[in-house]
Amino acid sequence: MGRDPAGGDAFVFDLVDDDAVSDGMPDDLSRAGLPRPEGAADGGPDDDSEPRDGASGDLVVPTGATRWLRPLAPVAAVLAVVLGTSFALDGVRTAEQLDRIREVRGGVADLSSPLTEQWAWDGAVGASGFEAYSGSAQVAVLGDLLVFVSDEELLALEPASGAEAWSIPLGDRPDCGPTGYPGRSDLATASVVCLQGAPEEREVVVVGPDGAVSGPRTLDPADTRRYGAARPGPDGTVLRARRVGDISAVDLGDAVCSPAGDCSGTVESGREIMLRAEDAVTGAERWSVTAPFVATPAGECNPWQAGAWGDVSDPGGGDPLQPDAFGARIGGDLVDLHGCGANASVTPDGELLPRAAAPGASGIIGLSTGGYLASGYDSTTDTVVYTAAGEVLETVAGYAVEADVVDGSGLLLSWDEEAPGVHAYEPDGTPRWDAREPDAFQFAAEVGETAVVLAAGGEVRGLDVATGDRRWTLDIASGSDGESDDRFLFQAFTDGRHALLLLHNETGRFDLVSLDAVSGDLAWDVPIADVLGPVQDASLVAVGGRLLAVTQGSVRGLG
Repeated sequence: MGRDPAGGDAFVFDLVDDDAVSDGMPDDLSRAGLPRPEGAADGGPDDDSEPRDGASGDLVVPTGATRWLRPLAPVAAVLAVVLGTSFALDGVRTAEQLDRIREVRGGVADLSSPLTEQWAWDGAVGASGFEAYSGSAQVAVLGDLLVFVSDEELLALEPASGAEAWSIPLGDRPDCGPTGYPGRSDLATASVVCLQGAPEEREVVVVGPDGAVSGPRTLDPADTRRYGAARPGPDGTVLRARRVGDISAVDLGDAVCSPAGDCSGTVESGREIMLRAEDAVTGAERWSVTAPFVATPAGECNPWQAGAWGDVSDPGGGDPLQPDAFGARIGGDLVDLHGCGANASVTPDGELLPRAAAPGASGIIGLSTGGYLASGYDSTTDTVVYTAAGEVLETVAGYAVEADVVDGSGLLLSWDEEAPGVHAYEPDGTPRWDAREPDAFQFAAEVGETAVVLAAGGEVRGLDVATGDRRWTLDIASGSDGESDDRFLFQAFTDGRHALLLLHNETGRFDLVSLDAVSGDLAWDVPIADVLGPVQDASLVAVGGRLLAVTQGSVRGLG
């Protein structure tokens, strides 16, 4: 597959791996119901003809495929749609296929061969202070640009070159969003809202994909006193939140915390959280919701655990048990409240989504199809499937998840102790199939007709999306250093044919593993240290079909 997706360059996608050719015809063609080309049986995996030069305008195809592929040129566009995998003719598909993979969350142009560092940008990345407590950098994907706060600027980088597309000077105490941590939230946003200035002179501006900035609006201190501190929100909003209700509503129950922050017991009741969204440009209210207090383990009421809504530099003071402590992870698709009694998330349109289990033991995630999943972190917990508008579609048994990266239908897989095995559902919760597979796994990727899952013991398995039948098994227990160990999924990406897995083991080593999702063949497996050198704490993010490695002190382009 051609590496460089720059406009106008040749971009070549493999149709099948040699090992997947059967009787001169790939399995994908047979399943698609397409006619077998005349003489196709004469070709096959032993054909050692070489790919043609992409610049000549002739077909560029994988070794062993030339005999049966040449007659298919007139239906190239049809094949690309029917197969749903990386397939094209040089000079025919480039723009459409690249546009499609750019739209896939986690879509990267080419993962067929080991990645190398193409460029490096050094400097502060993301928020400072408490919001950066995890060691990860907060960024956003704005159009085809990587955007983040760097010192007192909002900066946008071109993913192909690392060049600065634009920068916006910011004032004191900048707070821009929605942003997120790569691999933990959806980073895509249509605009970035930035707050700046001292608390009593706070201003807000809205930045678009081309770097255009709205006129600054000064926030009214009276609104802060009435509705709470301001934070940048999704869909061009400013969010405000505060506890409401009488302090007498607080019942600590048997909750207790030591001075060191070790907590036990349950806070039985407390005050509600009111969340308000106002238009960032005009200040007009868009919506307001109130999240009820839910009985909460005392550990979730520790301010260092709960976070602080209004102050991005201070987690909340010295008392280790604070029933009013709360914070939020604000993404482009969800405002996820967390803290003491906080057990709900809110959509960008203001719909309140209750979680399926207790605070600290449950969460809500956005789906590629636009809906949401609410589930606990225990396999005995049911999962609630919501529409994008927040309506309950279905409740499915067990802990259901979508793949980390989806280039397909948006299949949901679950497992639960009551019915061991893997259970598949449509994105709306309709049952699809059950399979006798291990009930402990990670759903890495859905690539075309294959669901790529990691099972315990170091196996990657490809399951047929339509039936659940196992298509292939790949043993990855032996890492890139040859030692056998368990490796766990951290992130996943796809180019429409390959699945790239960022894996880590118990010793903290990270590896990049690329495999062919159709055949299950290993494409390559290298330690991330071989790609990034000493920078091994990076998270990866796909931007405009490119893969970037992000730390708090650098961004590196891979290709």
